[in-house]
Amino acid sequence: MFFLLMMAAIAETPTPYKPTVLCDGVTKIELATLDRPLAFKSLVATESRPTRVRNNQGVSTVENRPVTVVKPLEGLTDCRFVYNASISLACYGAPVVDEADEAAVAQALADFSDEVAKCLKNEKLARRNDDFGSTASVAFSGGAKEPFYQISMVPLPDVSNKRRPELLVLGPAEVPPVPAAKAKPAAPKKAAPKAKRR
Repeated sequence: MFFLLMMAAIAETPTPYKPTVLCDGVTKIELATLDRPLAFKSLVATESRPTRVRNNQGVSTVENRPVTVVKPLEGLTDCRFVYNASISLACYGAPVVDEADEAAVAQALADFSDEVAKCLKNEKLARRNDDFGSTASVAFSGGAKEPFYQISMVPLPDVSNKRRPELLVLGPAEVPPVPAAKAKPAAPKKAAPKAKRR
């Protein structure tokens, strides 16, 4: 009897959240959004990759050239920089689902978003479910001074009818420093007009 009571008590005790491998990757992203003057600079790496180029005669050849890549992030795959108005970061989660199964797509989005939410340490970010274009998405935002995270289910490249979660991260807006007020030189005092004698 005592054993059964102990088992019931153990079952009711909530287990503390144990950070996953994904949290290691999200932590690196959070720190990289704070990089100044350019967000994500701590995630930049250079690799030598075969690249197709044309030589002086117009013949196409393959040469190893340095290419800018994203350092590996735990729990995320195929990370890349997206160059738009500002540099953004796009990474993909592991679950792959059949896009015809709407319930599975919605569940994969919800599960991945929940995991990211548990990993984020910035308490200024609010979670919001939204429609991004024609697909559902989940955003974590807190205004221009905070980084912006958006998760949506996107098609797998070169694989038809499959989707996976994409985590898109924009660094906070760069706020230009307030210019220091310049000290104006003191204006020379004008002499008071002399009183006229009568």
